[in-house]
Amino acid sequence: MIDHEIVREVDEILDDEVSAVYKTQPLAQDWARVAKIQEEAGEAIAELILLTGQNPRKPIDSQAYDRLLAELADTALTAVYAMQHYTKNVSKTASIMHAAQARHIERLRRK
Repeated sequence: MIDHEIVREVDEILDDEVSAVYKTQPLAQDWARVAKIQEEAGEAIAELILLTGQNPRKPIDSQAYDRLLAELADTALTAVYAMQHYTKNVSKTASIMHAAQARHIERLRRK
């Protein structure tokens, strides 16, 4: 489901290319990685608003559908990268994702 090499490389780039302020304050990088998930989710919500016409001040935008899907993918991957930031082990990150999927389907099947 995830490309192990890309996850490892993105994590490495995000660690290496962050500003010096973040390098001297590791907890700031932890917060930034997790908070970025909310930023991406906000962008997905903005596209959903444009797609559905929820905001009467903004017209419905039929092109928002593709952007919504792209933002949802960005949100999901940003969460994976945040997990990788903590694990530093792509196999463990993937295992955590697979376990979450298994829990989700098990809960739904119990209904």
